[in-house]
Amino acid sequence: MKKCILFLLAPCLLVSVSIQIAAQSAVPPPKILLIVREEIKTGMMPAHSAEANNVVRIYAKARSPHYRLAMVPVAGNENEVMYFWGFDSFAALEKSNKDLDTIATVTYKADFDKIRPPGDDYHTSQRDSIAVFRDDLSYRAATDIARMRYMRVQTVRVKPGHVRDFENGRRMIKAAHEKARVDENMAVYQLVAGAQGNTYLVLIPWNSLDGLGTLPHGKDYRDAMGDNNWDKLDKIDDESIVFNAVDVYAFNPQLSYMSPQAVSVDPGFWTLRPMTTATSPAPRKAGKTAANRQ
Repeated sequence: MKKCILFLLAPCLLVSVSIQIAAQSAVPPPKILLIVREEIKTGMMPAHSAEANNVVRIYAKARSPHYRLAMVPVAGNENEVMYFWGFDSFAALEKSNKDLDTIATVTYKADFDKIRPPGDDYHTSQRDSIAVFRDDLSYRAATDIARMRYMRVQTVRVKPGHVRDFENGRRMIKAAHEKARVDENMAVYQLVAGAQGNTYLVLIPWNSLDGLGTLPHGKDYRDAMGDNNWDKLDKIDDESIVFNAVDVYAFNPQLSYMSPQAVSVDPGFWTLRPMTTATSPAPRKAGKTAANRQ
């Protein structure tokens, strides 16, 4: 049941902060991040969204203490949804699995039975991974996530034997940010499960897409880095990195489940509301349960 609850409750690359937020204040990012990526079948996104919205409204009814942030691509695969779940420890993540399993199969089983899709699963694929926060590679990672609306997610995979070089390069980037006092919140996570080895996420939240216009950083940052370090970084990129991708996601409040404090920061954006869909699901197939659906 543990595996299916991860997918059902979307327990599915930065939150630069904990999803459990104190209103109007910046807080440190979670030490542990559960990342759930889902690819939805073509034409089934409305039905999937309505079901996911029903799921988080059951969480709210149950007053679950485990929160998630849902995001959809600004550009790219329109059938993708990504969720971030933040935890203080691996023990807390394990407890969330048990708690959410109980909600889905015991205390609120009747509610989940009502929202089971009458057809096949809406997903093409689902993948969950676990990452740990790297404070030594991050910069001003604390932020007020409830006021943010977008997330820049950079995924970097490092060649075997080059992790030290890559991390030294990230420390150079951090030092240049500090010297130039760049107005940015950047949290770096290292994936430890559910992904290829030596994979890192660099997460930067924005309150608008104007954040795209801040990259690359200006002259003060270039001067803070210095020509010598730029040359070193170019060499590290060339010799150490096998994969480097940047995606930008928009927060989806109706698929998210945020803390009451976070909702109070901007109720007009974060308050959960029922969603409906005119999608007609395919005939029901036997053997499917709500516990493996989002």
